[in-house]
Amino acid sequence: MVLIGIGNAGHNLINAFGKHHKKISITISDFPQQCKKTEDFERHCPDFSDRLKFEDEECWVFLCGSGKVAGCTLRVLETIKHKKINIVYVYPDTTLCNSIQLKRNKVLYNVLQEYTRSGLFSKMYLFSNKCVLDIIGDQPITEMYNMINKQIAYSIETLEWLKSQTPIMGSEHEAKNVSRICALSVGNMKKNEENMLFFLDNITEASYLYSVSKKQLEKDKDMLNKIKERIMKDEENKIVSSFAIYPSEHNQSFFYSLKLTHFIQEKK
Repeated sequence: MVLIGIGNAGHNLINAFGKHHKKISITISDFPQQCKKTEDFERHCPDFSDRLKFEDEECWVFLCGSGKVAGCTLRVLETIKHKKINIVYVYPDTTLCNSIQLKRNKVLYNVLQEYTRSGLFSKMYLFSNKCVLDIIGDQPITEMYNMINKQIAYSIETLEWLKSQTPIMGSEHEAKNVSRICALSVGNMKKNEENMLFFLDNITEASYLYSVSKKQLEKDKDMLNKIKERIMKDEENKIVSSFAIYPSEHNQSFFYSLKLTHFIQEKK
């Protein structure tokens, strides 16, 4: 995977991924010292053409819209517009933001969604710092963002790895072309529940990817019924969903779900 981190948040997030990925960071140190406001980082954005040269057809761009450097995002994306671009947008905890940061986030959050829905970008994956923290539990201030980044990185890496495998039952979901705004959930198979990493409104499609231990595959007679119930519940809620089951060498089983929609998400 080619990972592009914009701003300090994006830089730290891509560094939470494994070392085998290609990582490209664009941070405040790349800009003239006179850049102080969000618009300065757009107006004085350097030419990153050489840095953003890579052979892969697909890339992942990571950012948090509340940061100043994120003002250069559209200029950076213009440089790689010929690539298949996945946006990973981390929605900040608004209770920890000042009014200027809230304004930055609101503008970029809406603009990137509109561009994604129009087909300019392949997908926009939304994550919420607050939702992720609710899942991993309270953390010390010095470790909080590091642990959030690790959870986001692990979720994306696991999802992409599962999609590259051959399921023993089911198949990868074929989403409608208009369904480009996404969120992930982490599923607990014992409790048959899932926790959203971002609360997506107006979900229209869902893909469930189950990683199941060989022991459970051999002995769990009720698993398929639980999966069917989830699919039927989605159908009742007018959500088109599918599933895929993958055998795992690990003892613990789990699932991820990719939720999709074409509806613009409002402020959280």
